[in-house]
Amino acid sequence: MILVEDSNRESLEFSLVHRLAEDIQVGLEFGADSNEYYPVMNYRILDANEEHPALVIGTSSAWPSDEVDGNAVTLTAAQMLGPRISGSLTLAHILEDSSWRVPASLRYGIRPNLEGTLMYDGTQLHPLLTWRRDNFSFSFILLGAEDPTLSVTVGF
Repeated sequence: MILVEDSNRESLEFSLVHRLAEDIQVGLEFGADSNEYYPVMNYRILDANEEHPALVIGTSSAWPSDEVDGNAVTLTAAQMLGPRISGSLTLAHILEDSSWRVPASLRYGIRPNLEGTLMYDGTQLHPLLTWRRDNFSFSFILLGAEDPTLSVTVGF
């Protein structure tokens, strides 16, 4: 949920994702403003180890970008970089306009249940602070480093 008016992003978005197996999850995203649905799928094709990062192929909405809409197909490499820090690099193909983006992220574990993340969507930086407890996580996000946003995740 975006906490400011005059944003060209969906003000409220819902996601429902189910893990079918250890390496695959599927689901659906819904944009309340546009009344549009987007499929979600992530399949880990390679586990990370000391020699190489994990590789994941997937699809989801092009969120958090404010410049593109619709679905994106992605290939992501992710790796632990240290005891409490991880990073990812993605090649994303935006289906709506056939453009390409190179998103990336850097996540740091501040405490066992608190982490900070810098997420780059290919053009803008989005800082996050996430607190986790049991099956819940709460994130405060500054979309484009300026639009305050809340995210709540419930695992079941």
